[in-house]
Amino acid sequence: MKNIIPLIVIFLFTTAHESDCFRLTNMTAPPVQDPRSEMRLHCRFDMGGEELYAVKWYKDDHEFFRYTPAGEDMVTFPVPGVDVDDRESRCNRDSCDLLLINLKRPQSSGAYRCEVSSEAPAFRLASETHNVTVAALPEEPPVIEGLKSAYSLGDSLVATCTSGLGDPRPDLKFYINKQWVTSAFIRDVSPETIYQDPETGIQLRRSKIQLRMIMNSKIGGANINSQSDLSCVSSIEGLDPNAAPPVTTTRTFTLIDHSQDVNNEKLLAEGMSGSESHGFSLYIVFSLTLLNYLLL
Repeated sequence: MKNIIPLIVIFLFTTAHESDCFRLTNMTAPPVQDPRSEMRLHCRFDMGGEELYAVKWYKDDHEFFRYTPAGEDMVTFPVPGVDVDDRESRCNRDSCDLLLINLKRPQSSGAYRCEVSSEAPAFRLASETHNVTVAALPEEPPVIEGLKSAYSLGDSLVATCTSGLGDPRPDLKFYINKQWVTSAFIRDVSPETIYQDPETGIQLRRSKIQLRMIMNSKIGGANINSQSDLSCVSSIEGLDPNAAPPVTTTRTFTLIDHSQDVNNEKLLAEGMSGSESHGFSLYIVFSLTLLNYLLL
C-alpha cells in the first residue's frame, strides 16, 4: 500500500500538469481556395496558465501577421499574395482568426503556419501548418454533346465533352460503362482563354475533348442491346480529390447487334419450315390409311 500511494500522487500530478499544458489546439485553413472569394484562417490555443506573448502567421516561412496583447496589438508585414483585412480579423488570448482578401494565383498558394509563443520565463512555442492551393474550380458540370440515343455495331460514335470555366485548366476523361477510354480515341480541342484578370492572375479556361470510335462488341460487352453509359469526368490535376471532388456527367445510349435479329429470324423460319414438313407427313400417312380402309 505504501508503494502505491507515491504512484498515485505522481499520476495525479502528471495528469494535472498535462491538462494545463500550453498547446495549440486547432488550426483550420482551406486545402483549396477560390481566388474569387475571401479566405479565412483560424487558430485556437490553450495557454495552460501561461501568459500569451505573441501569435504569428507565416506563409512559406515569411511572417505576414503578428498579434501581441502587450504591444501594438495587430501588425501586418508585406508578403506577396497575402492581404490581411485588419477590420475583419480578430485575435485574443485563446484564438486568432484572419480574413485574407485580394487573393492571387499562384502567389497566394503556399504553406500557412500559425505560431503561438508564451511569455518569460517559459518562452514556449507551438505551431501548426496547412497547405493551401488557390484554384478556381468549375462552377458547372461538364457538358456532353453529339451523342445519339442508339448505335449499331460498326457505327461511328462521335461525341464531345466541354468543361466549365476553371483555373488551372480542367482535365477531362471519357468513360464507357465505367471503363476509361484511352487517348487513342480522344482528340484534344485547343482551350480558349475566356476571362483573364491581370490583378488576380486568374485565367478562366474551358477544356474540350472529342471522342471518336467505331462501335464493336467489345465496347458494349454484356450491355449489347441494352443501355450503356457514356460519362465525362472533369477534375483539376494535382489537387486532392477529397478537397476538389471530380464532377461527372453521364448520358446513356443503346448499342444494337442486328446480327442477333437475323439469327432469330432464321431460327423462326427454320422452326416454321419444320412444322410444315411434319404436318405434310401426317397428311400423307392419314391419306394412305384411309385409302387402304376403303379398298378393304
